Amino acid sequence: MKKVLLATTALVLSAGFAAAEVKLSGSANMGLKYDEGGLSYAPAKKAAAWYEIDIDVVGTMESDSGLTFGASVDLDSDYKSALAGTAQTAIDGEVFVSGAFGTFTIGNVDPIADDYGLTDIGFDGIGIDDVAEDAGYTGSADARWDYTVGAMTLGVSVNTISEDYGVGAAYDAGMFMAALTFDHDEAGNNDTTSLLLGGKFDAFSAELYVTDNDTNDTSWGLYGAYTTGALTLEASYADADTAADAAYGIGAKYDLGGGAKLAGGLGSVSDDMVADFGVTFKF
Repeated sequence: MKKVLLATTALVLSAGFAAAEVKLSGSANMGLKYDEGGLSYAPAKKAAAWYEIDIDVVGTMESDSGLTFGASVDLDSDYKSALAGTAQTAIDGEVFVSGAFGTFTIGNVDPIADDYGLTDIGFDGIGIDDVAEDAGYTGSADARWDYTVGAMTLGVSVNTISEDYGVGAAYDAGMFMAALTFDHDEAGNNDTTSLLLGGKFDAFSAELYVTDNDTNDTSWGLYGAYTTGALTLEASYADADTAADAAYGIGAKYDLGGGAKLAGGLGSVSDDMVADFGVTFKF
């Protein structure tokens, strides 16, 4: 599960009845990946190049009543889909309305539980977070409600077709944050409860993630980082009841400025050595 950083450039349009705004934002990465057991996108290879592109286009308008209506399109492309011979660009759409009640969205939305997971290391992630989240949510969503008041964030997601649903609450006080989510997968009759705790103390930051469900039992992970100047050093450890071996690794990120970072990670997942090295940037 990856955390994408976005920067925004706005194109402002005018209309006779309301002000409309279109925002373009995105992120991308490129580099090299290594997996002793064979790469997931190229099983015959242990090492190969990788790229990924994520572009978001969001259009909004404000009504005379003060409500904000909007729609977004997410354009994604990566090397895995290219090698698989499938469409290299996935287009996901959402439509939303925001007001004092929060934000209500319909479309290809993420379940609430997907908002909270363990931070991975490396430029694209070497997979330690996947082990920590192995027992994580299995539900889906096509509608969700989000509401933030002060440091508290509340959310509810549902799938109106499959009848999956999820709820979550988070509290972020800056130096400390906590998030608790519940996810129900109707088809699999599977319930998942997940907890994420995080803290920041001067140059140090840390996370603890624990999740448990009816099918995959329990999985958990730890992440820690130390930042000095432009350099961030990272370490992570994760284990799951269904995993034969724990996963662990170390990594580093160097801030190149302007939204670009040089990053790499080295570790062990499923008893195989894994590594990556590359750059990430936002625009």
